[in-house]
Amino acid sequence: MQNFYHPLKARDGLRSVPCILGLSASPILRSKISELEFVLIVHLRFARNLTRSRKIEFSLDSICITPRIHRQELLKHVHRPVLYRLEYEPHNSIDSASSNALLCLRSTCQGLGLQAGPVANNLISEMERLTLARTSRPPRTKLEQQLAKFCSKATHVCEELGQWAADYFILETIVALEALTDDEAHLFEGGRDRMALLGLLKTHPVRRLLANRSLEEPYSVSSKVQRLISFLDEQDHNQCSGLLFVRQRVSVGVLHKLLSVHPKTRERFRCATFVGMSNHAAKKYALSELLDFTAQRQTLAEFRARQKDLIIATDVLEEGIDVAACNLVICFDPPSNLKSFIQRRGRARQAKSKFAIMFPNNEGFSKLEIWRTLEQSLIQAYQDEMRRCADLADLEDEVERVPGRLVVESTGSVSLCE
Repeated sequence: MQNFYHPLKARDGLRSVPCILGLSASPILRSKISELEFVLIVHLRFARNLTRSRKIEFSLDSICITPRIHRQELLKHVHRPVLYRLEYEPHNSIDSASSNALLCLRSTCQGLGLQAGPVANNLISEMERLTLARTSRPPRTKLEQQLAKFCSKATHVCEELGQWAADYFILETIVALEALTDDEAHLFEGGRDRMALLGLLKTHPVRRLLANRSLEEPYSVSSKVQRLISFLDEQDHNQCSGLLFVRQRVSVGVLHKLLSVHPKTRERFRCATFVGMSNHAAKKYALSELLDFTAQRQTLAEFRARQKDLIIATDVLEEGIDVAACNLVICFDPPSNLKSFIQRRGRARQAKSKFAIMFPNNEGFSKLEIWRTLEQSLIQAYQDEMRRCADLADLEDEVERVPGRLVVESTGSVSLCE
């Protein structure tokens, strides 16, 4: 647009550039009206004196509109889901007892003097935190980087999902690392360090945990997971067709396993996972991603065939992938911006659908209100007929350039413009 379109229009006028109709389901890129993106772009127009709040419209030389004449008739076929706020106690107020496997992993990292990422206040004492800050260092080798990242991801799982989830994630990852075949080992980012990693991870306490590991009760989970399970327990599982969005892919597989074995959900929901998977031949998986090997490849087909009724996914499933209409969408983590909010809500297209967002207690009201206000501002901008009138006035006022004489080559006749 900058190199060809705008220079050509400035030199030869509006009629020298094409008229384009564009369609998009994404009104903006971020939660700012200044980042306005086209929803329905009619003809490319002569743009001038546009304010900063129309930056994308100016760049595309366009105007954003939405259907107006038959809007009420169209809305009869649009099923806006009911919005639910699911509140939970933040992780720093849960029981201070931590995952035994995580304590062993952190002890291994501490023994190497590694800085393994931030640790929640509820997991260690202030004295331990000061000691770690004084003695730890960033990882240097690839093996140390694998351990540090693994410990950081395990800490995140413990904070978000609870002790049971952290134990499962750490212990099953060690089992998966040990069980890698020669054909799979080349996909592991630390393939050459595999045996050295196992030697560091399988300490005596961890061996004991591995020998006694079980997927049975008790399920020591975070208050966030408890609130999620409570909400799922209220749903009609016979009619459920849902998506559960999480922020980090490490949580996808662990949450899938937890819902598959928890007594309140295991007999009611047929869960599946969906994360972004690279098809590049050189793709390597980190230690914290080994459980992704078990991710189901036929998730969407099984979902459409009603063989699965609840997909746990990252934001890769927000747009661009054909997913059957759902009647339940849950955001385990709040959407990052308005675009994400609209995209996720749009997945719940069935009648009487539910759209739930999880927030810590006393949070979320302001963010929801900002999104609603911004969305209304966008709708008003799309329906603003005065902007369309200004475009027509610009077009009518433009002076049409015509040559001074017109020659008909076949007859040689000449017409002069006066």
